[in-house]
Amino acid sequence: MQFEINKNLAKNNSVQPDLSCHDLTHERDQAFHEINNFFTLNLEQKKSLETYVSSLLTENTKFNFIGKSTIDDIWHRHILDSAQLIKFIDNPQRKFADLGSGAGLPGMVMSILGLKEIHLIEKSFRKADFLRRNKNISKNKIYVHQAKLEELNQILFDCIMSRALAPLVKLLEYCQKFLSPQGYCLFLKGKNLPNEINLAKQQFQFDYELFESITAPDSRIIKINNIKKL
Repeated sequence: MQFEINKNLAKNNSVQPDLSCHDLTHERDQAFHEINNFFTLNLEQKKSLETYVSSLLTENTKFNFIGKSTIDDIWHRHILDSAQLIKFIDNPQRKFADLGSGAGLPGMVMSILGLKEIHLIEKSFRKADFLRRNKNISKNKIYVHQAKLEELNQILFDCIMSRALAPLVKLLEYCQKFLSPQGYCLFLKGKNLPNEINLAKQQFQFDYELFESITAPDSRIIKINNIKKL
């Protein structure tokens, strides 16, 4: 699967990272190889992902956006983990949201891979500021909302995604507010997902599919639609 590429890639010249202490060339190449098993990356997208990772690592020296123990594994733990969601996107022209986007995982990665419009919703000022300064790394439309989810109103999305934000029952509450009637959700979840599903079923009726994660044997991707409050 390959989406149309716009030749006029916006350049982000505001960040000039120095990452000489982190030679992650092998990890980067391995991640590119694994992504290419399900999505054909072009050179422009590879360069954009590299720029994003460099900027994130530089920012992480000042603020703890990702855990220090995951820095050397950033390409597998964060980039590949986020990128695998592209397998479940049926139409990149739709309107997407990343709830609790943090430093842009998975939203920035998904935008670089071809989502034409995505809204990154993040309550932290520092993280939202990072996203605003780096959104032009992607050629596609990125809107940054520095707000709590409870504060946003009158906005609907065709697909909502999230990674490590909240238990499933809380995510479904948010989706009741922000998901269009025919929309769907994609959540990256850990080994506690079966318990989260059982708890969510006590408050919601919903259809779902489970898919294995390619980055962790105990993790799953859950695709959800037809959400109704009991």
